[in-house]
Amino acid sequence: MPKTLGADARYEFLAGSDFLVAPVYKDSDTRDGIYLPKGTWTDYWTGRTYRGPTTVDGYHAPLDTLPLFVKGGSIVPMWPKGTTSWKTRDRNELDWDLYPKGDSGYTLYEDDVVTRHFAEGASATQRVTVAARRTATTVDVGASRGSYQDKPASRAYRFTVHGEPAPRRVLLDGHPLPRTSWSYDSGTGVTTVSTPRLTLDRGFTLRLVR
Repeated sequence: MPKTLGADARYEFLAGSDFLVAPVYKDSDTRDGIYLPKGTWTDYWTGRTYRGPTTVDGYHAPLDTLPLFVKGGSIVPMWPKGTTSWKTRDRNELDWDLYPKGDSGYTLYEDDVVTRHFAEGASATQRVTVAARRTATTVDVGASRGSYQDKPASRAYRFTVHGEPAPRRVLLDGHPLPRTSWSYDSGTGVTTVSTPRLTLDRGFTLRLVR
């Protein structure tokens, strides 16, 4: 992708492999010349999807909106909504921000965030895979493998699934979740699903059926 090495991408950068950041570098609330490489990119703020390679001009970017795009297939772990510090985070909930595109996977790493016991193996991993198909999107969350100080035995999950039509049903391990457990925002194309607390020593499957 020659353009990523040239002037077209001079004022933007990747944060990891999932996020493309295009800061405003002039005294303006409009950003021109945002180059998006090959792939599917979702505007983090509006949910609008772009297919790269393409260049976005006229992007409205006031002071409170940093132009930020998420690559299709990304699986992003998040602390619960409203968290302001790792010290006060709710360890009984874990959120996942999903941008389904084909098959993708992510391995979550966790430790106690305080000591250096991770150097002695005190840590845990949890594998998440997402398979997006025409009729359904399937999220497989594996068991948490390993142990560390104060690791919770169970936790609830909140999934935000981007860029899809409204599901007809949402299944947890094959059983329909009540309608109060999930919602769909037609403006952003985001389905939000909340699960009850689930034990960490076994995996589960979430399925959004269209």
